[in-house]
Amino acid sequence: MAYQTMTAATLRSTVRDITDLDTEDLSDSLLNFYIRDGYYRILDLEQRWTFLETSFTFATVANQRAYTISALTADPIASVVSITDATGIGKRLEMVGYDTLEETYLGTYDTSGDPLFYAVWQGKIHLFPKPSTVRTLTARGYREPIDWATTGGAVDASPNLHFALVYYACSRIFQSLEDAAMAEVYKRAFDEGVQLARANVTKPTSHAYTIVSAGRTKGRPTFNGWTATLGRNFDWSQY
Repeated sequence: MAYQTMTAATLRSTVRDITDLDTEDLSDSLLNFYIRDGYYRILDLEQRWTFLETSFTFATVANQRAYTISALTADPIASVVSITDATGIGKRLEMVGYDTLEETYLGTYDTSGDPLFYAVWQGKIHLFPKPSTVRTLTARGYREPIDWATTGGAVDASPNLHFALVYYACSRIFQSLEDAAMAEVYKRAFDEGVQLARANVTKPTSHAYTIVSAGRTKGRPTFNGWTATLGRNFDWSQY
């Protein structure tokens, strides 16, 4: 059975069912504040949540180094972690600190060519060296979360994190009512729920379970083995 998704409205309704408080006892604005607080705490646990993954492409301009990220994609981007160039045989640009690159590409050394490195500074992608021709680059990164509490859509997170927000809001409510015991119960439920969901969401994908010393992969081709034989098996006679 798939995880049940929740919206801001269903979160508030569930919290009110648990605490038996109506809108006169607890306003929607204060309840939204508690829910947002829990949501931001979840986001702060990881810099690379899978549900915030995104990608986009953009075309370079000859002799132009900087490209404003907000002009390249509709998603508000929090970080860019990879840029690839499919021109020719293709390559992946290396991320390097902006201070290192600006120190290297100065004066007569700041020439145009095939971009090899990139840095993000002041909301812009900076390519080094500057591209000498127009080419299409593909970027991967992580976006900022949407304001789902205001727009009324589903919680912008993996569905197995939604229920935890109910527990956090209940904890804050009971804390405000000076019921420390119930506040602790729901805070513990929040922590446990987030911990379990985090372990599941951030778990690396695999085609099979890892079995140590079982010989399951013995004799099967590997990527490292394939690359090691490229030189030996390649037909160099035409060069």
